[in-house]
This record gives sequence, structure tokens and C-alpha cells, in this order.
Amino acid sequence: MIPSLRQDFNERFTSAKYQLFLKRMAERCGAPVEFRLAETPCFFPKALLEQMAQYGAELIHQLETPEYHEASSRAIPPEFNVPNETPHPMFIQVDFGLVKDASGALQPKLVELQGFPSLYAYQAVLSQVYLEIFELDKNLRYLHGGMDWESYQTLLRQAIVGKHDPQNVILMEIDPLHQKTLPDFLVTEKLLGIPTVEITDIEKQGRGLFYKKDGKRIPIRRIYNRAIVDELVRKKLKLNFRFDEELDVEWAGHPNWYFRMSKFSLPYLRHKSVPKTYFLDRVSELPDLEKYVL
Repeated sequence: MIPSLRQDFNERFTSAKYQLFLKRMAERCGAPVEFRLAETPCFFPKALLEQMAQYGAELIHQLETPEYHEASSRAIPPEFNVPNETPHPMFIQVDFGLVKDASGALQPKLVELQGFPSLYAYQAVLSQVYLEIFELDKNLRYLHGGMDWESYQTLLRQAIVGKHDPQNVILMEIDPLHQKTLPDFLVTEKLLGIPTVEITDIEKQGRGLFYKKDGKRIPIRRIYNRAIVDELVRKKLKLNFRFDEELDVEWAGHPNWYFRMSKFSLPYLRHKSVPKTYFLDRVSELPDLEKYVL
């Protein structure tokens, strides 16, 4: 994206460096990365990233209305409607594509938004290894809001672990050892000291949840939820607890926001970065359907 940085990178790139990059990523993550890693990082102008961050905030705030909260309740399946919902989501991703406008300038266009965690530990390590292996300019930054690596770890710990002992906080996932996102789980464990626990291994007693480690039952006080409901349903997994029951546990990322902030949100957004959307029951005359997705 920044021509001078792109040219410099391309001139110094070698296949040997890329192979070393892959090896170092596997070492830092504690497991091979099973998805394709780009041969190159992207060099984005700060102004463009700030514009995307601003657009993301504007879109999120459009959904902070009682009307949207009521409407999005329909998106939550009753059996996955978790009690004690938080007033706002802990984690949100806003995904943009970049297109050129009439003047040739890049403009962010919304793809989707998601009230669910992403690869917060892995992504930072990926940037660090790019900087290290390809000897990039030390003035380049991969964190926003004036954060450095130490303050980012502090923020991540505050969001996920909170005030609890890390052994009482778990990263919950479905078959985590066979997920392609395993490198992120392992880096999260290293950074925060929390275990990754298979969702079907969680035990319930009364309103409490527990996991086993070295033969001991350890109480779970807080859950960093990475389990996707669609996969739970598709695999027809039998759990020892129900999402819709009252449990003595906190959620780092309350599960209901996975449904509330999703593709369901698109028709409720009005913004220059969002394609025009319509509810079909409110359309009096059909537009040119070649230009639309149903």
C-alpha cells in the first residue's frame, strides 16, 4: 500500500527468509500454522487505518439503540440465549474491503461485523515475526491507540482474565487441538496463563462449572468463549451444561453478542461504507436484482 516500503521489501525478499519466517512462527506459536501465511505483510498508511477505525466505531454506535436491541433478540436461538447479558460486547471485529473511488483513492467498504473474539494473541506475534525476520523499519507499528506490546498484553489480560486467578479462567473451544486457530490458543495460554479446554470436557455441579487438570477438579470462574454455535449444532455435541441456564460463571465475550452483531446487523446500518440494503417486505418496487445479493 505504501510504494516505497513495498519496493524495499520486494527487493530484499528471498525464499530462504520466507522459510525462516514460517519456522519462526511455528516456534513462537508452539505448533505449525496450518493455513497459508502471506509472503509479505501489508503496509497501510496510518490515515487509512484510522479511517477504518472511525468507520467501525460509527457503525457500532448505530446499533446502540433500544430498537435494534429488540430486533436483534430475534437472532438469538432460545437454547443459546445466555442469561445475564452484558450491556455491550467485549469484542467486536469490523471487516472492510478496500475499493478505489472515482479519484483513485482507497475507500473502506463494509464486509461484515462480528461480536466475537478473533486472533488477538496470534496476530500480534505474526506482526512481530514479520518485523524480525524481514528486518523491517523499526518505526513501523502494528498496534493502534498509542499502545506498545506491554500495554497491549495488559489490556488483553484485563479483558480476558479480569480479576481472577488465571487457572480459574479458560479458553473454551470445540476440539481445539484440531482447529486451524490452535496457534492463537497456544499463544494466548503463554501470554495469560489460562488453559484451553474442550467444551465437552467441562463438568457441571449445581450452578458451577469445572475442568480437570492433573486429576483435580478446578472451578471455572470466567470463560473466554471461542466456541462457534454453528459448529456445536452441526456436530450435534452433547454438553454437560446448557447455555440458557443460570451458571455461576462470567463470560469474557458474552455469547449473545455473537448473534446480535453479525450479518443480521447489515440491513440496520446506514453509512457511506455500507452497501444499500432493503427488507423485501418493505420494497414496493424491485430494483435491478443483478446488482443485489439475497
